[in-house]
Amino acid sequence: MMIFIDNPSRYKLLVNVILLGTSAFLVGPTSMTTHRTKNPRLSLYQLHLLISSTRSPLVKIPEMAVINYGIIEKIVLDILASHLGFTYDIIPPRDILTAGFLQPNGSWTGTTGQLQRKEVDMCVTLSAAAPSKSKILDVSYPVVYANSAIIIPFPKEASRAWFGISSFQFSVWIAILVTFIVTTVVSWILVRVNSSRLGVKAPTLGYWVVFYFGLWTSQGTTPRGSSIPFRIVCFVTIFGIYIAMNYFTASYTSILSTPVFKTAVNSIEDSAKSRTVKTLLIKGSSTDEHIMSSSDPTFKMLAYQMRRYPERRIVNALTVDDISTIVKDNTALVMVESNAESVIENSYKMNSKCLVTLAEKTFFGRPQVFTYPKNSPIAKAIDYDLLLLHQAGLIQYAEKTAKSQNRCRVSDLANAQAQKIAPLGLKEMSGSLVIVGLGMAISFFIFIVELIFAKMKKAFARK
Repeated sequence: MMIFIDNPSRYKLLVNVILLGTSAFLVGPTSMTTHRTKNPRLSLYQLHLLISSTRSPLVKIPEMAVINYGIIEKIVLDILASHLGFTYDIIPPRDILTAGFLQPNGSWTGTTGQLQRKEVDMCVTLSAAAPSKSKILDVSYPVVYANSAIIIPFPKEASRAWFGISSFQFSVWIAILVTFIVTTVVSWILVRVNSSRLGVKAPTLGYWVVFYFGLWTSQGTTPRGSSIPFRIVCFVTIFGIYIAMNYFTASYTSILSTPVFKTAVNSIEDSAKSRTVKTLLIKGSSTDEHIMSSSDPTFKMLAYQMRRYPERRIVNALTVDDISTIVKDNTALVMVESNAESVIENSYKMNSKCLVTLAEKTFFGRPQVFTYPKNSPIAKAIDYDLLLLHQAGLIQYAEKTAKSQNRCRVSDLANAQAQKIAPLGLKEMSGSLVIVGLGMAISFFIFIVELIFAKMKKAFARK
């Protein structure tokens, strides 16, 4: 990947052919004056630009993590420089490596401050356009589209001790119980009526409870010598039991083979409402600015938390080796989804296991742009070339090249485990072992009670 970034010559010819061909097709025959204003190569050729950035690999800081957007910015900037014929130097902000925030004196920090003071010609750190900055900077044609995501500690597997209950819905369990009671009572009535007609003693209701309990638990019984109505009741009951027990077996086996993770939060709404999870924002990021100024009820709750606990707006999220040192215990960090996947993958490579992951739902989808000082003379040339890059499919190619593999996505791990045939462990068998243990305890208790009643009966008989 880095060879591709550092050696643009391998695609330079293809880029020039595609862009020049597209440019000629779009512009067509025009006057010389119009051609000079629309042809970006003439306006930036052999110029040397000062460009602001806050991400590696453009910013050469050893401890800074390389993330997806940093790679995209490097690829796109190199293509622009190759096609338009300019050179550049990277000038990172000295105060804070983000887009920055507004200070009480009206000045901005970060890359926005550099643009406000016109220290650089443009900023290639991808961020979302914000109304609060519209008076001091201009934005480019959209480069990529992004969602915000939440990084959370990797969840532990939930206990499976009582998962067998979830094989059926609650209403089905009620229906099974009602069916058991009805078949028991119907059988008791049928046999009692038939026995009174024949003048023989009929079994008690308790006998039929034990009878059908043995039938449902496959302990075996026979309707031999019984009446036809009773045999019909037994037949339909066995048919229903066969369907229910086979489905229960299949469902329970599927549950045992699929890990279930209980995440701290699944969405930004959960994060805002949670009293145990501490939500962290990257101070000066576009997501941070949007949340702090939004009128949305959920974002207003988060903004209130940030103002009450200002230490939760952090600045070192991308300068740590392992993001799991920040996102741990009951914490959640909000950042752009693509960048979040990068830091999660870096954490996985360092620890050889998943310590952090992404919450299920994303939010705040918006285009990401480059930024210029207000009324910048290079804006039109860069925007025109960005449009051509989109039409040529090179922006999409940069996104695909930079995309990180997320091996810690909870849903993917659960699906992979469900499709994999593996020996069951104690964690998977805990529910069955609990049921066996309870059955043994109940049987022992009943055995003791029976012994006590037998001794009491024998003692009363002697008296």
